[in-house]
This record gives sequence, C-alpha cells and structure tokens, in this order.
Amino acid sequence: MKQPSLARLVALAVGDLRAQPLRTALSVLVLVPLAVSWFLLASIAGSLDEVGRAGEARNLVVTDIDVFDLANIALGASDLAAASAAAGDRAESVTPLVLRLVEVDERVLQVRAANVTDWSSVHGLQLLSGTMPDPSKDEMAVTRAVQVATGWQRGATVRVFGTVFTVTAVLKGSGSKVASLWLPLARAEQLFERPGEFQFVVVRLHAGVDGDAVKADLRTVFPDQLVMDESAVQAEATRGVRSMGDMALVFTTLGIVGLAVGSANATALVVAERGRSLGLLRVVGFTPRTVRSLLAVRAVLLAAAAITVGLAIAWPLVASRPSFVLRSFTIDPQVDAATVVLGCVLSLTSAYVGAVVAGRRALRLSAGELLEA
Repeated sequence: MKQPSLARLVALAVGDLRAQPLRTALSVLVLVPLAVSWFLLASIAGSLDEVGRAGEARNLVVTDIDVFDLANIALGASDLAAASAAAGDRAESVTPLVLRLVEVDERVLQVRAANVTDWSSVHGLQLLSGTMPDPSKDEMAVTRAVQVATGWQRGATVRVFGTVFTVTAVLKGSGSKVASLWLPLARAEQLFERPGEFQFVVVRLHAGVDGDAVKADLRTVFPDQLVMDESAVQAEATRGVRSMGDMALVFTTLGIVGLAVGSANATALVVAERGRSLGLLRVVGFTPRTVRSLLAVRAVLLAAAAITVGLAIAWPLVASRPSFVLRSFTIDPQVDAATVVLGCVLSLTSAYVGAVVAGRRALRLSAGELLEA
C-alpha cells in the first residue's frame, strides 16, 4: 500500500480522535497547562529583555551628600557653571533637575522637573500618550508606573503641594524615574517659589567619552558633594531584572520540552492500549512508516488543540495585567504575533518529534506481535 496523502492522514486521525471524545479531551487538557505556561513565560521573558536600554546610559549627577533630605538641597547657577567647566566639550549637555517627594493618596511619589526639551534626550522619557505639559498652565505628566499604581488617566486632576494639576501626558520611564510626576522646570520654580534653585546637576556625556575621567574631574570641583554615575546604578538594576528574564527563558524552553515529552507519552499510551488496532492496520497493508505518520498527525492535532485553548487562556491573562513594576522598571508583557507564531511552530514541531520517536520505538514489533499484545 502506498503512502496516503497528508489530507488522507489528517482525515483518518480526526476520525480516530472523534471516535473517543472523552479520551481526546483528557489528552488535550494534559497538554494545555504546558501551552499556557509557554505563552505566559515567553511574554515575560521578552519584556524583561527590553529593560534598561535607554535613559541614564551616559549621565553623571552632582548633588548634596544628604540626598535623604531633598528639601535642604539648594544648588544654583554657580554649580551649573562649575559642572559645565569641569566637563567641558566632553558633555553633551549640563542641565538642572528639581526633585521633591510628595504624598498623594497615601502614596509617596517623586516630583521631578526639568526643561521639557531634556525629558527625552537626557532623562530617557518616552511619550506614550497625550501632550507635553504647558509651563504656563497647571499641567503635568506621569509615568506609566504611576498610572498603573493610581489609575489616573489623562485629564485627571491631582493636588500636588497645594496646587491642582491636570494630567496631560503619560510617559515611559526607567531606572530611578520609573514612578514620577513630571513638571516643566519653569512651572516647578513657580510652585516651590525658588527660582533658579534645583537639587541635581545632570551631566550628559557624549558617546565614547571616558565617564570615569569626567567623574574624577567633577569630584575635584565638588569635593563636598556627591557625584554619581547613573549608568552604574542602572546597570546593577538591569542585571538583576535580566537574570529573572533568563530564568523565564529557561522555563519557557522546558515548557517546549515538556510538550514534546507529553506528546510522546500520549502516543506511547495509544500504542500500548491499542496494539491490536495498530496490528490490524499493518495487516490491511499500512506500512510502519504510514502508521508512524498517522500517529504523528494525531499528536500534532492534539497539540494544535492544546495550543488553541492555551492561547485563549493566556492572552486574556496577559491583557488583564498589561503592566507591572519590577524593581525600577515598568514591565509590559504582551502576547504579540511573533510570540504566537514561534510558540505554534515550536509546539507543533516538538509534538511531531515526540510522537515519531514514540511510534518508532513501539512499531518495532511485527503485525503478529501487535495483534497478540
């Protein structure tokens, strides 16, 4: 008997699965948790891999040693000029940053202020939605992490230091800026009634500049101040988060291996319980290769059903919690098209391989031995 076409094999496999609906349903349910875990872990691993790629990579910061009492830090134009002179042409920019802490709705949040033109280029902020605040109005922006924690939407009003501000924009920030309220610098000077005063000098270096050398020069100019390398702080946080991403990737791989093993076990169980049926197929002319192909198609159909159910479970779970804050990063797990395609290809391939291995091992028996089993 010649090898049946793929369409014929699929029709035979579907007929076999429909003949025992309860057993088929149980086989699918065994594989569903593996499929769900794959999609969930893949979405998290992909999100963790994206953290810490922009923002503070080339920033040096000068501030007072007593950073725990921000209200007592008062840097001014002379400090800005001294930092500019020390950094020289190695600096892309030297800019002020206002930072205060405020309690809003029983949450302690950071209020940061800088020139709006510096928000992206210096502080690594990305506009997700809305419009940048107008310095002449009572408007502010919030980071995505703040929005997730508070539920504030654009247009919401929030009282900050006795003034009611309207949220006009949602930003994406990372590192120490993950949970902040952002104001234009001029508006912050009016709010705190301290024009020209700020808490941090931010030195943004040109690419390729020796940051350690600039930091040493800044420490010489500011012997009684604290000079920090934001890139070092960010790198430490990034390493911790990405190590969790590596673990998620390992478990994602194990999920695919588990699906292959589960498919192999399901196929082996079919062979063990229905040896006479397989023997009859051999008697009527089905070659071992054809029987193995039929078992493999059957396993792929079960895996496809498990993937469909798993995706139907995983997608709403991820969508219901689109963002969360991990250490100093806002994580946005998403089940995107690439994840779905990759998951389907890997899962179906592993199911096929597992079934072929199990079928090859079991069908070493002759037709007579299968009939007697």
